[in-house]
Amino acid sequence: MTYEKALDFLAELNKFGIALGLARIQKLLDLMGNPERTFKSVHVTGTNGKGSTTAMLATILKASGIKTGKYISPHLLHYNERFAINDKLISKEDFAGVIAYTAEFVVKMLEEGWEHPTEFEVLTAAAFHYFAKCKVEYAVIEVGLGGLLDSTNVIVPEAAVITNVTLEHTDRCGKSIAEIACQKAGIIKRGIPVITAAKGEALETIGEKAAVNKSALSVYNRDFSVLVNEIKDYKQIISIR
Repeated sequence: MTYEKALDFLAELNKFGIALGLARIQKLLDLMGNPERTFKSVHVTGTNGKGSTTAMLATILKASGIKTGKYISPHLLHYNERFAINDKLISKEDFAGVIAYTAEFVVKMLEEGWEHPTEFEVLTAAAFHYFAKCKVEYAVIEVGLGGLLDSTNVIVPEAAVITNVTLEHTDRCGKSIAEIACQKAGIIKRGIPVITAAKGEALETIGEKAAVNKSALSVYNRDFSVLVNEIKDYKQIISIR
């Protein structure tokens, strides 16, 4: 499969739209040998800043000498922007290869009578396969939409990050801050630390979910803070307390 053929294949999947839920992605990953279990991860969601947070965390892990994958969505110009290892984007050839590989298991799913996976589910499974194949130690995974029913929510991360919560995607995530926060808090797993900058009603909801799961909760400007030093046209974090 060429890169162009891979894009054609993904474009065909657009007809399945956005169908939240974990059954299809879990079945696909089961058929693929559960590549998502071969590396550690950090899961990132939130209304604003989840992309930049994902990028910063991946950079920090890389700087620590850890081979780090990064999965983001959407892309700006090219699909292969979504997969990176140590800040190096997957090549178009390798992207085509992992999509072709994943497509083989989509066929097996359909032969078993399963509903067709969506584009995002295929991309997520392909990313996990790529990270496993390249033997990353950690991967920073950005949620696509919401959290609870997002395709990425099949991982059990080392930490869950919820940047903030405001009204967004009210047609899918809920009509209120509390309902949307509940979706975001869906990435919280039992005993897994949670870090958030959420406030007010959203923080209350996240705190309740963390307590139920016995997950340690760290809140920005309550439990820790960041001192930022302005240098020319960019910001450098110089300490975290």
